[in-house]
Amino acid sequence: MKIGAKTIMDSINIEWPGNTEIGSNCTIQKNVTFWVQSPFNELNKIHIGDNVFIGRNTEFNCCNSIKVGNNCMIASSTVFVDSSHTFAKDQFISLQTVETKKIILEEDVWIGTGCKILIGVHLGKGCIIGAGAVVNKSVPAYEIWAGIPAKKIGDRKRFTL
Repeated sequence: MKIGAKTIMDSINIEWPGNTEIGSNCTIQKNVTFWVQSPFNELNKIHIGDNVFIGRNTEFNCCNSIKVGNNCMIASSTVFVDSSHTFAKDQFISLQTVETKKIILEEDVWIGTGCKILIGVHLGKGCIIGAGAVVNKSVPAYEIWAGIPAKKIGDRKRFTL
């Protein structure tokens, strides 16, 4: 496992540390889980950038790739899942293939508590995801999304006095 300088971690759950990279100046709270399905596949990786906060009880369930950019904040009990079962009606779901697509968070993303970030989602620079949201499609830069399923509810604006 690669961990950058001045990163603070509480107790975490990790089976294959070689597939996880964490940048510098990160804070990772208690009971965060980093799980990769195929540890001998170099592309199956979790990458956390610099200056990232990850709240307690967050899960990274990685069958493909999950990348978190610099300066992101991820609140507690958030779950990332980059895979999904196929579900044709002529075969048991348990026997069907699993589809995988990367999850990408660009820099300066804020995810509220209890969110679910699903297969193939790309969160654009500076976007905000409201607490409890289920995000099943990509979010453009600087937009604010919330709900189940998540929908646009606003935009980040320039700070003025």
